[in-house]
Amino acid sequence: MIQLESAEDELDFGKLPPEVNRLLQQGVAAHFTNPLQAEKDFRAAIALAPEALPAYRCLFKHYNRRQQFDEAYLVAKVWLTEAARQAGLSEDWQEWRAASGPALAALKGLAFIQLKRGLPTEARAAVERLRFLDPEDGVGGSVIAALLPDEDYARA
Repeated sequence: MIQLESAEDELDFGKLPPEVNRLLQQGVAAHFTNPLQAEKDFRAAIALAPEALPAYRCLFKHYNRRQQFDEAYLVAKVWLTEAARQAGLSEDWQEWRAASGPALAALKGLAFIQLKRGLPTEARAAVERLRFLDPEDGVGGSVIAALLPDEDYARA
């Protein structure tokens, strides 16, 4: 088990059950030195509290950093489904007419990982929905748009 030096070293995941927060903190601390333990900690947090959206984000980022893009995609889909459920939205993000910050963050994750998986058309569709739902770019969908192959699209 990896221990953080102090509470000041902890990341702020928001209001979570203490055990879930502990697992996420452990997973983050272990990410570079013991990736298998980090994955185990993130998965344990999800199993303990499937409603804890930060746990999905941690596992998603873990897989992305390890270039396990297909695994990250599977996590992004579950993360998006749970965020939609919590916000009372359709499971189909293409039907969304409004969305909360956590749902938008999950959609941004999906767009990003589709791009990393070599699927720019799918990434573009998610970015277009982000632009519609978040015209002020509060969640940062423009970052993904800038990575899309068509440079003219990124400037639109």
